[in-house]
Amino acid sequence: MKTKVWLNLDPQKVDVSYLYKKFDEIGCDFEAEAIPDNNPELLIKKVKDVDIVIATMEPWNETTLGAVKGKVKFIQKYGTGVDSVDLKAAGKNGIPVANIPGANAPAVAEVAMMHILNLGRRFTNCVEGCREGIWPSTITGNELDGKIVGLAGYGRVAKNLARMISGFSVKLLAYDPFVKEAVPGQDITFVDTLEELFERSDIVSLHMPFMPSTARIINKSLFERMKPHAYLVNTCRGGVIDEADLIEALKTGKLAGAGLDVLTEEPPKADQPLMHMDNVYITSHMGAASLESEYRSQVIIADNIKEFLEGKLPKSVRNKEFLV
Repeated sequence: MKTKVWLNLDPQKVDVSYLYKKFDEIGCDFEAEAIPDNNPELLIKKVKDVDIVIATMEPWNETTLGAVKGKVKFIQKYGTGVDSVDLKAAGKNGIPVANIPGANAPAVAEVAMMHILNLGRRFTNCVEGCREGIWPSTITGNELDGKIVGLAGYGRVAKNLARMISGFSVKLLAYDPFVKEAVPGQDITFVDTLEELFERSDIVSLHMPFMPSTARIINKSLFERMKPHAYLVNTCRGGVIDEADLIEALKTGKLAGAGLDVLTEEPPKADQPLMHMDNVYITSHMGAASLESEYRSQVIIADNIKEFLEGKLPKSVRNKEFLV
């Protein structure tokens, strides 16, 4: 019997033709179909006959993992973040969980760069104004040259952003608890604390994983240290920000504006205050959505699953220490 592989994505929205081709070559039955609203009950029902899951943002917790124990043998994340999977519970149920580190880093860095430029020049306001027949729709903004840009985290996305932004006359700062020097060719000053990074930067861009130790780590205590003209950009995970504190800082002028590609709750409710603030620009978690990123990701996904089916544990398995 062929191994059944299921991807929680709508093939009408994402081109997965590479995966269809590769899994046919490997000899697997492959299906791409999105679960409405990532509903846990529908998820459990869907995977009752699935051997390998390519997961997006559906919840893999003690309940859902326990329900598929003995059936689902491997979970491959379609992305870098694994915050939607309880790694310990997956390991307890004998399910390795792999991600695809680095495949989408350039694409996410481009979105961070886009938000940085838009916060300064507000070109989205001009685009919308022109569409509505308002001419001119120009808002006098700020140039990026001469600014201090702080990178909160110095992983793959931050390194790519540093590469992209190096063509501007900016000073780059970085804070990372695990990294203390830049890769060759990048002129970056490392600071000792997040507090110092927020105090000194005109723009702070967040590039940290979401985990218990980083949940709501970006909060009032840091916003109060920022320059009143400073901007915040987040392309990592919404949960690293205390959104109530962010809203207060934006309303009171402690922070000039924010560019957010991620929110704590996605999709947001209609009454989410950040969605209705003039100094906030929100994109719908589009960071990894480039054709090039999709292709790189799918190559790694197919290779990881092929390796698993050959009896090997892919290098990017994130819960090796929990596997039983």
